[in-house]
Amino acid sequence: MVISAFLALISLFIVPFDTITSFNYDRIFETICTLLFFLLIVGGLKECKALDRIAQLALGELKNTIRLCLVLIFLPFFSAMLFSNDVSLLTFVPLSIAILALADMKKLIAPVVILQTVAANIGSSLTPFGNPHNLYIFNLNEFYGFSLMDFEMALLPIVVAGTILILLMIFILLPKKPLDVELKEVEIQSKPKLIAIIVLFIIAIMTVLDIIPPYITLVIMIAAFLIMMPKIFFKVDYSILFIFFFLFIFANSIASVEAIHSAITDMMEWDPFLTTVIVSQFTSNVPSTILLQPFTDNWAAVLVGADVGGFGTPIASMACIITFRLYLREEDSDTKQFLKYFFAIGAVVLAVLIPTYYLFN
Repeated sequence: MVISAFLALISLFIVPFDTITSFNYDRIFETICTLLFFLLIVGGLKECKALDRIAQLALGELKNTIRLCLVLIFLPFFSAMLFSNDVSLLTFVPLSIAILALADMKKLIAPVVILQTVAANIGSSLTPFGNPHNLYIFNLNEFYGFSLMDFEMALLPIVVAGTILILLMIFILLPKKPLDVELKEVEIQSKPKLIAIIVLFIIAIMTVLDIIPPYITLVIMIAAFLIMMPKIFFKVDYSILFIFFFLFIFANSIASVEAIHSAITDMMEWDPFLTTVIVSQFTSNVPSTILLQPFTDNWAAVLVGADVGGFGTPIASMACIITFRLYLREEDSDTKQFLKYFFAIGAVVLAVLIPTYYLFN
């Protein structure tokens, strides 16, 4: 957040201030509002212990390591579709580390949490609200003239290919051994609040689909959480909202510089998909989406490019950074081992998903 704020501050000296004030902020504020909805909802679900309960029910009585790892890896895959990849990893990576340590399988922590990151990124690609850049592009649906079906069909090939690849890597990389792990019982806290949060979640989805105006939903969300659990506002990580806003200012500012504008235009005319994938390796996929989207009419190329571009380097997506940070908190963490698995798995994912895009698009 500090880096993105610094970049936004620099942009004040790159272009005239009236250029920055002339930007169209409507869509970025809609995106920020929608992100806030899901941050509040996920915070509420965690307060009610709903996600912990889901994890416990999913794990059940598992008899071997492959089944355990399948559940651990596909929990963030499915939850990322609804609650975003970042939130899913913040929830399930610590849980996985604790369970694998309990089962005396610390050597599997690095590959499992990396595969969780891949799964969360693949799963989140399928829905408009699965990750911030998907939401940003989806909020431009009226500008580009695409439907929800168009959006899903653009992403479906890489989601299917990515899912098959995850399954193959689980069975190739992870051993199958007998398992005996008991988890503590988790009880749902305040079922009436949980029901209210589910209703708010449905309202949030309706907002994403343009059925309810975002500003009406914003009032409903704030009022509901102030009544139900006001302390939740102090637990929400607002940094992602500020990062999004600061990067929007910076990306639009540097894109206004003639030399940079010309260079990006040439790259996007060459190949908007591959340009987005490459730029994401150095800036992460959210900034690359904001920066490159105005330079092409091929919204699908930027959308899929940002989702595929989230693999590769450790800074290609916020999800990768989150996993790496959570892993490094462990006493026995091995940075070399983590990066060895990370780059190997990332290279395989890119080698499969990049040709998949060209094959189906």
